[in-house]
Amino acid sequence: MLKVPTVKNRRAYQALTALFVNFHLWNIFTGKLYEGKLKSLPFPVMNCYACPASVYSCPIGTLSHFLVLSKVPFVVLGLLTVVSTAFGRWICGWMCPFGLLQDLLYRLPSWKFDLPPKLQSVRFIMLVVAVVALPLLYHKHFFCMVCPVGTVEAGIYWTLVSVAILNMAGAFFLFKLSVATLVAYMSVFVKRPFCRYLCPLGAFFSIFNRFSMVDFEVDKDACIECNLCRKACPVNHPVYLSPNATACIRCLNCVRVC
Repeated sequence: MLKVPTVKNRRAYQALTALFVNFHLWNIFTGKLYEGKLKSLPFPVMNCYACPASVYSCPIGTLSHFLVLSKVPFVVLGLLTVVSTAFGRWICGWMCPFGLLQDLLYRLPSWKFDLPPKLQSVRFIMLVVAVVALPLLYHKHFFCMVCPVGTVEAGIYWTLVSVAILNMAGAFFLFKLSVATLVAYMSVFVKRPFCRYLCPLGAFFSIFNRFSMVDFEVDKDACIECNLCRKACPVNHPVYLSPNATACIRCLNCVRVC
């Protein structure tokens, strides 16, 4: 059994965070983008800067933006390090709006399956290559250009409300839309595919899982490896094998079913 407290209403935390980072909801009806002072602050969840309701910056977009300008993003790196050291991937399990969307899509009735665990290393490649190396070398926002979060929260909206943006969208937008559609479609069959295999922010958080204050322990004598924890886990992780692995999003579902 995991020696951590049981906390309920995770969906409520996710929904409240989604509203908190997007509380300019009226912009959806006015076709405007919030550009106030809060927009200069990165909030540590995947939430697109270009979403009309968004009031904060995306930390991955901010990191990539500074690297495109060949500048060191001290503020965003400091923020992510502090959050990661304190919570590890707890943010992924309790606060990320895009994680909530994937959780809800997986609840739809369908055939369920899983992908090879080795593919989870792709998210680290996304972080190192697409977010850091390529923007630094070629001065373009490579990950942001194809990020499914941005497509769902901003890209689709702006092409619907702006004829000028629709005319500029072109074939590349169809590619972006295809990526986002694939992620959404896979979310119906696979637990959190974006979080597990593609998300660079989750990759950054996960590096600190073993060192964060949210520390899990398993009572090896009591555990019978029944896999109830794995079935309840949003990322299908056998927590009894490695309770502080990079895959764990600290959702505590395993605690409630153990």
